[in-house]
Amino acid sequence: MTPEEMATTAASAIQDKTRLTMVVPRPWKNRPRKFPKGILLCQQEKSNVYSFDPLNVIAWLAANGLIKVIATTIDEKPPNP
Repeated sequence: MTPEEMATTAASAIQDKTRLTMVVPRPWKNRPRKFPKGILLCQQEKSNVYSFDPLNVIAWLAANGLIKVIATTIDEKPPNP
């Protein structure tokens, strides 16, 4: 999964008000430094399933320069002319 794909999946999870679930190898020897801690959901023989806060994943990706985050706003009502 590329950083862009991970960010898109995390953004979708935020929009859906859910968490980001990922399967990671066991043991996760090459875990990136300061990667967000997740909640262990399931242990398998060769992998584990974790649930992550999607906002923390996006923040980690941005802090490591893997994605660029741009803030946007959507006005519900158009401004008065």
